[in-house]
Amino acid sequence: MKRLSRPRRSLWLVLGLVIGVLATAATMAVAGLQPADLNFTPNSEGQMTNIDVGRAYAKNYYGAHSATSGPNGTWDTPLNLGSNYANEARSVASQGDNWLSARSRVPHRAIVLDVDDTTLTTWNYELYSNWDFNPTTNGQFVGLTSGAFTGNMFPPTPGMLDLANHAQTLGYAIFWITGRGDSQHQATIANLQDDGAAGFQDIDTVTLNGKTIPEVDAEYPAPTALDIGHGGFTDGLFTKPPVGQYPAYLDQPQFCGPYIDQGVSCPTIQYKSGTRAYIESQGYDIVGNFGDQFSDLLGGFGDKTFKMPNPNYYLP
Repeated sequence: MKRLSRPRRSLWLVLGLVIGVLATAATMAVAGLQPADLNFTPNSEGQMTNIDVGRAYAKNYYGAHSATSGPNGTWDTPLNLGSNYANEARSVASQGDNWLSARSRVPHRAIVLDVDDTTLTTWNYELYSNWDFNPTTNGQFVGLTSGAFTGNMFPPTPGMLDLANHAQTLGYAIFWITGRGDSQHQATIANLQDDGAAGFQDIDTVTLNGKTIPEVDAEYPAPTALDIGHGGFTDGLFTKPPVGQYPAYLDQPQFCGPYIDQGVSCPTIQYKSGTRAYIESQGYDIVGNFGDQFSDLLGGFGDKTFKMPNPNYYLP
């Protein structure tokens, strides 16, 4: 989402360029994966994945072999729930569910979830944008056009809705931390739950570029009520504050303090780990932390991390 203001993304599709050193004490649920070294300079073409080949591999992975990209492409085709992507996502979710089930008696237990490509899948937008993020068109998929809510287009990530519902049944507090900004806070609630939960009028269909598709109500459980410390939001969904409005709990040297002093945006690792530290300071034990980017997972404050698959973009 990792969203309206996320940095320009690499088109590497992470199909083999997983180079670097994993700098965290947290246990990774998907063995062998590591953050990419974006300073790595290939010595030959053989050390790279051709961009067009990478796009083709991504389509095949998502079970959309004949998909076409661009606004007039096949982005309106429903997510293939029998694809290798869907199977891998369900596998990671199953591992997470087993972990949470085995620790269902941990006092004050909680889970932390990312939004985009962790609990909601943005494959349709990758096709629409041809893997070139644009804040305006991405906002249309989130459901914001000229400040009005027009409906969510992102389906729930395979396996994650069942995991979240089961975690709620097991008595876990549920928090979301996303790189989407405060301006998308209520729209994100609508994306994760339904229009009415966010105070919007119910929407049944969404029309974009002449195509009309069903509006998606993911129906995730509501986040656990908790004051996020900025924006006046107290619903347990942590959206990223604008520069100059970071909460006091992030103004620490190990988190966003140095960036606050410079008046610049806080990087994802410091923002998300500082937010997790705040959640734990409120008495919660984060038993599981789920994200599709390593920057969702690094920095500590969580018993175990679970890396959801996402070959489409990389957010350091």
